Amino acid sequence: MSYEMKEPDAELIRRIRGQDIPRTGSETKEQKTQLLEVVIAVEDMKRAVALYEDLFDLKFDIEWAMPNEHMNVKAAKLGDTLLQIVESTSPEGVVARFIQTHGEGLNHIAFKVNDLPKMVAKLKKKGVKLVPEQPVTTPVSSYIFVHPKSAHGVLIELIEYQGQA
Repeated sequence: MSYEMKEPDAELIRRIRGQDIPRTGSETKEQKTQLLEVVIAVEDMKRAVALYEDLFDLKFDIEWAMPNEHMNVKAAKLGDTLLQIVESTSPEGVVARFIQTHGEGLNHIAFKVNDLPKMVAKLKKKGVKLVPEQPVTTPVSSYIFVHPKSAHGVLIELIEYQGQA
């Protein structure tokens, strides 16, 4: 089987870049969703970060620990999106369990949403499985995950920041 590659036309390129996309007029602020994070689970953060920095000229200059989840995070900013590398600090951690089951690789993606309760209600009405069943609220944000069984095998985190307008 062979495939013919064609040069994309100027209209397609503009559409991919988000320019000149026809609008229906029904879009609202609450419907706006942005890609916030792409999260990769690894066994050796130092090696993974060195590889991504070397191959793609990235700079992982943001880092934090999540002791309650038994993980460390390093991130590189790519536009408005964070590419995060996560490693477990304990065999009981969520990242360690993920790697034991699935191996290293894409752990999840995260979308920033403007009205998490509204989004949760919409998803529940459509029969989407959420984990946990209600959003978790921290001083900074509220979040919930769409189970991979409801999203073609991809774990999706939905995040709303406190006080965002």
